[in-house]
Amino acid sequence: MGMPNEACGLLSGCGNRCKTVWPMKNIEPTPFSFAMDIQEQDLTFDMMKRRNESFVGIYHSHPFGSAVPSHDDVIHALYPSAFYFVISISHRSADLRCFKIIKGKVKHVEVIITD
Repeated sequence: MGMPNEACGLLSGCGNRCKTVWPMKNIEPTPFSFAMDIQEQDLTFDMMKRRNESFVGIYHSHPFGSAVPSHDDVIHALYPSAFYFVISISHRSADLRCFKIIKGKVKHVEVIITD
């Protein structure tokens, strides 16, 4: 996952269903923030198209915090159609939560895991 730093990546699929996880390199590796390389993102978006999938969301971990978007997460949320997944790994078990972040407003979204 990138411990002790935040890990990050992109998600693709169809509609609001995630099918593929694309781990990305955190180019600002700290336990409290992440950033993805634009060229790596562009290559990943090209691979999504080749798989006939579309961009669905972004995920990142909070190694020492809870599974809610931080202030920085909210102000850097650039994709209103994206789902934002935050994974807290600071407790005994991981906690995964999903959000929509639109114009600074954060709304929790239920995650349903299927086969």
